[in-house]
Amino acid sequence: MGQTEYKKQRCTVWLTKEAVLKSDAGMVQEELPSRSDYIERAIHFYTGHLAMGHNTDYIAQAIHESVSGTVKTSENRLARLLFKIAVEMAKLEQMLATINDMDEETLRRLHIRCVNDVKKLNGIIRMEDAVKFQRGE
Repeated sequence: MGQTEYKKQRCTVWLTKEAVLKSDAGMVQEELPSRSDYIERAIHFYTGHLAMGHNTDYIAQAIHESVSGTVKTSENRLARLLFKIAVEMAKLEQMLATINDMDEETLRRLHIRCVNDVKKLNGIIRMEDAVKFQRGE
């Protein structure tokens, strides 16, 4: 850079002794030629940090909106699938009801057993296990 592009302006800055010591230590650590260069670099860094704070709020909001949209889409998809499964289950129950003639007490005991099985197996019920149970195995 030429001299005209890299002009510095002189200004008075009042700092605590601790701040001066820290800037001197940072100047040595970063191998900067002067305290002014260290303070200038610190100002640029801190200004960027503050700007990132505002960007973080924007980014967090954008991520929240994106995730919310994805979750809403998944909810709608799951709701449609659950509806289809419920329709298929209702068809099966209607067919079984026409085939079997069960009394109220047997239906009540079957319901209780099924609720307990679903709780115990965390909803993972295999047809093979149901067949074995019905055969008394």
